[in-house]
Amino acid sequence: MVDSAQLLPVAQAARSLDISRERVRELVHGGRLDAVRIGRELLVDARSVEHRKSVVKPAAGRPLSARMAWGFLWSLSGHQPSWISPSERVRLKRYARERVPAQWPRLLSARARVHRVRMLPGPLARLREDPHAVVSGPVAAGRHGADLMAGSADEEFYVEAARFDELARSRRLRLDSAESNAVIRVPALSGVLRPPGAGGLAIPAAVAADLLDAGDERSVLAAQQLLTRLARSISSANERFRAEGRAGNTGVATSAGRE
Repeated sequence: MVDSAQLLPVAQAARSLDISRERVRELVHGGRLDAVRIGRELLVDARSVEHRKSVVKPAAGRPLSARMAWGFLWSLSGHQPSWISPSERVRLKRYARERVPAQWPRLLSARARVHRVRMLPGPLARLREDPHAVVSGPVAAGRHGADLMAGSADEEFYVEAARFDELARSRRLRLDSAESNAVIRVPALSGVLRPPGAGGLAIPAAVAADLLDAGDERSVLAAQQLLTRLARSISSANERFRAEGRAGNTGVATSAGRE
């Protein structure tokens, strides 16, 4: 929810971030700064400005493209991103080794546009079951095993672009709302929300990325818990794969010896 007492004119937000007013508008349009429109004036949430300065920490180098960001998240969640080439997979493995979670808000910022919206209880309930959406945020984190309660926080979702546009056109959600009750991320790549076998929750690595974007201590701790669980799961799967390979090789060698 955007507090009207914490709204900044575009020019003031630009000075605070040391960027142009045009860049501020681009960040608002891309969902990377929260803002509301009052009359004809665009006002930026001061907390969003501070979050960008202290958590996202823009630095030299560009974020990953949307396809690489989602390839990174799929890989960490134990899925095979079919759109990623073998050479790109090598790069993603290097990113997983070298990029600490504190760098994720910058690294993965191109994965989706973020919208704070207001929805009535009926459409909000239906969105939880929508096949073109997945639940993220604290609710998904808890279901994935992190020690985090949703509490009174806004509900969070990823929603496919076509469905988001439909919801906006039919006025089942209000954009630029000062009374938001949901955060919707619209992925910049289609077909990435539900890997084979996945259900109605965002994949664990995407949930961890969303929690790291939040930046508060409880969310960051829950993200670290999710990533630790993922690392253990992937390590166990790799060990099983190696064990099965050794068993298969032993069987082949034994058969060859008999011949």
